[in-house]
Amino acid sequence: MKSFFRGFFVTILIVAVGFFAVNAYLNLGDDSDTKDAIRDLKNSNEKFQVLLIGVDSLNNRRSDNTRSDVMMLLDVDGEKKRVSLVSIPRDSRVDIPGHGKTKINHAYAYGKADLALETVNKTFGLNVPYYIVVDYEFVKEVVDIVGGIEVNVPMDMDYEDPTADPPLSIHLKQGLQTLNGDEAMQFLRFRKGYKNADLDRVKAQQAFMSAFIGKLKSSKGIVHGPQLLVSYVDNTTSNMPLSKVSRMGLTTLSVGRDNFESSTIPGTPTMIDHISYYKVDHDATDALFKKMNIK
Repeated sequence: MKSFFRGFFVTILIVAVGFFAVNAYLNLGDDSDTKDAIRDLKNSNEKFQVLLIGVDSLNNRRSDNTRSDVMMLLDVDGEKKRVSLVSIPRDSRVDIPGHGKTKINHAYAYGKADLALETVNKTFGLNVPYYIVVDYEFVKEVVDIVGGIEVNVPMDMDYEDPTADPPLSIHLKQGLQTLNGDEAMQFLRFRKGYKNADLDRVKAQQAFMSAFIGKLKSSKGIVHGPQLLVSYVDNTTSNMPLSKVSRMGLTTLSVGRDNFESSTIPGTPTMIDHISYYKVDHDATDALFKKMNIK
């Protein structure tokens, strides 16, 4: 139930905040120099690669034993105007430097984002330079800041799990409605009840994504740039300079939806010593990264 970051949602949050960060970064107005600066950034041919790490909450993110909930590799290719997102299953069995073979989501608990990034690069033979750690509070705050997101809830959604962190209490009615931050979290974290399981859930998340982008591009969204930037700073941890996050955001927003690619590291579920793991198919993964030009 925790992995609500699947799909494009984390990506959209990051690039949306990047869009507004550049406004604050450049102290934008309506003059022609400002417009030229934005145009130059959006037309950038720069290539960005970053490991996106989702965790449960701000407090957990700073504790000593927090495991990452979600890991995804984001590749933004400004020259080809393409965005690729590769999900790394949290149960992937890998060799974590200094800790042996275990689940990849343990890397964050052992050494925070630095070790998580090192583990991903070592496991898959990559050279990704940056990470961004995002928590649930960011999602809630951003949706509230822009005044809610209008989406069509496809069914009545009811689910309770007080043991989850944060606790789950999902109660939404079917139909078109404007969701606030808390309700958006409920919508995005709901998994039970979709006829086609994760396929339908991804469609629901993509519908939310489209509505979210539309709201951000509207005049109502633009005026909240400074608040979004504050939320980004308060609810994320990153080794990526804010100026580069801004450029990545604008580059991504200039990419058409047809040029968004998403996939999952190839592999199969398995059991070892009565523990469930995800066995990575390294040959297929190498082929996937080669196809996506992720190095």
